[in-house]
Amino acid sequence: MRYFPVFFDLQEKSCIVVGGGRVAERKIQNLRKAGAVVTVVSPCLAAGLKRLKEANRIKHLPRPYRTGDLRTAYLAVAATDDPCTNEKVFREASALRIPVNVVDDPVHCSFIVPAVVSRGDILIAISTGGRSPALAKALRKKLRQEIGAEYPALLKMAGAIRKKIIPLGWGQRKNRNIYRRLFQEDVIEMVRQRKYAALNRLLRKTIGPGFSLEEMGLKA
Repeated sequence: MRYFPVFFDLQEKSCIVVGGGRVAERKIQNLRKAGAVVTVVSPCLAAGLKRLKEANRIKHLPRPYRTGDLRTAYLAVAATDDPCTNEKVFREASALRIPVNVVDDPVHCSFIVPAVVSRGDILIAISTGGRSPALAKALRKKLRQEIGAEYPALLKMAGAIRKKIIPLGWGQRKNRNIYRRLFQEDVIEMVRQRKYAALNRLLRKTIGPGFSLEEMGLKA
């Protein structure tokens, strides 16, 4: 395993993207979804980025990249069609110990961006170590078909259970056994088919009284 899987918390973090084309736009859209504060360094912007700028959703430095542009960055992305500029971004980021991704150039990346399946707060990242983005996309398509809307609902229930169990002080072993018994395929089917009465019976049997969907503040 060449890469260590990790998720960055980018809420309100400054992220610098060098490049203003359509490739940069895709990266910027994902950074914004993660809550990043994005600054784009580029003489011109693609149409979608122009709209984001006009709506004050991104900051824009309308000029070529200069050394020093990354000094306030938490994370950097180079997405230009100029290898020389991309390498300069990589070198500055490396010197400042800032995580940097140069699009389609794994050699000049301190991190790579995986293919992602997103279902609410569930985020599944898929990587082929940079060897085959096409295979990563194919795996993403397959997982999108298999991970449906029932999983965010299951996650919401799991979060409510955890919030209520932890203060009881039952201990890690008992809590782990509860989750192991709950999260079986039949529970997924119950959620998928909205069999709430059966789900409530299972919750009471597995955990005890006080853990029905209604008692945990969940709509049945």
